[in-house]
Amino acid sequence: MKTLGLSSLMSKAGMFFPAKGSPRIPWFDQVLADIGDHQSLEHSLSTFSGHISRLRSIVEIVSKDSLVLIDEIGSGTDPSEGVALSTSILKYLASKVNLAIVTTHYADLSRLQSVDNRFDNAAMEFCVETLQPTYRILWGSTGNSNALSIAKSIGFDQKVLDRAQEWVEKLLPDKQKERQGLLYDSLLDEKKLLESQANKAASIVSQVEGLYNEIRLEADDLESRVAALRTRETQKVQQELKVVKSQMDTIIKNFEAQLKNSKLEQYNSLLRKAEAATASVVAAHQPSEITFDDDENQSSFVPQIGDKVYIQGLGGGMMATVVETFGEDESCMVQYGKIKVRVKRSKIKLVQRGTNNEATTSSSVKAKGRTPKQRSATTDGGGSVSFGPAVQTSKNTVNLRGKRVSEAAYELRMAIDACRPYQVLFVVHGMGTGAVKDCAIDVLRNHPRVARFEDESPLNYGCTVAYIQ
Repeated sequence: MKTLGLSSLMSKAGMFFPAKGSPRIPWFDQVLADIGDHQSLEHSLSTFSGHISRLRSIVEIVSKDSLVLIDEIGSGTDPSEGVALSTSILKYLASKVNLAIVTTHYADLSRLQSVDNRFDNAAMEFCVETLQPTYRILWGSTGNSNALSIAKSIGFDQKVLDRAQEWVEKLLPDKQKERQGLLYDSLLDEKKLLESQANKAASIVSQVEGLYNEIRLEADDLESRVAALRTRETQKVQQELKVVKSQMDTIIKNFEAQLKNSKLEQYNSLLRKAEAATASVVAAHQPSEITFDDDENQSSFVPQIGDKVYIQGLGGGMMATVVETFGEDESCMVQYGKIKVRVKRSKIKLVQRGTNNEATTSSSVKAKGRTPKQRSATTDGGGSVSFGPAVQTSKNTVNLRGKRVSEAAYELRMAIDACRPYQVLFVVHGMGTGAVKDCAIDVLRNHPRVARFEDESPLNYGCTVAYIQ
């Protein structure tokens, strides 16, 4: 502590640090220290009174940029009252100063870290073999007392030390009970967290099962409708065959009748008339090919969300709606009914531009005979394409925990810009002080691509779900 204080004063005086390498320390406007014993017979101050007088002066003049150094805070009085007073002083200093280094032998003060993230524990490493400090800091450790070992090394009466060891062993059960209580509380918190994650997983499984059942019912219904369509087409073909057969029988009967009453030079004329009548019957029942406008269906055609397209080979040819534009694999997502599939560019023919696009309606299906069966894609009530299920994966999650507010805002905007249209994005901001969460909510609220977002819930602690349009 003295070394840190002296180094801070040396930096203010423009002097080099007594250290190897290139050490760096913050700039402090003042160094406030309470180190050593300040008792005074002249001023009627005991050890405790001397410490309290010095701490009162520190509290009165401390600023945000001050360095506070306190050695053995709360010592020299009743341990319970010393701990209570020390806790209050430390929490006050935590709200007033950026850095304060305080030493203590009170175990209760070391537990402040578990309830207040403004505090951090550290201990000085001590060599048990040589009973000498190594001058190394152990971060996150509360350290161990070596009072009996040090007393033994300086030649203290062994009988006294043995009696002290007996008292230590008698006090151990109380400490173990206290540690068990802390462990129990920690296990309860872990249990609540696991239960929350289990409920979240169960909710996701339920959504997936519901989606699976919906798709399966749709697929079963699709098969039944395809079978019914085939039955109707078969009946229609059979009826057409009957009509064609009747027309051909009529042509043949008329040709035979005319042939009996005609002269030899009229045979060629009758034959040509019969052939023409037969050709007209064949042409009338020949299925026509579906044609599209050449302008909109060349290789340069790029489908937009909401376009009506004709999909070749999909159930014999069906109408669908584009819900996602081309990706890297030159395929786009189309929806017919409740089913979404990816289709290659070569399988798509534009039928009609979507109402939301700037392009006007173009290229309609032309057919002289039968036309392909049309099925419109389902959309939300407002006409916008619905979002996919909110299932969290590594690809649709951005983790902002542990980042500065500026870094979190930048990374969240990059993640939103990288999202595909109508994608669900999970923004993990954690709990903490709430600064990163407030920043994330502000970005989501003001970003033009965010259609809406859902705040964290019991199933989504520390996570906000955003819907990107």
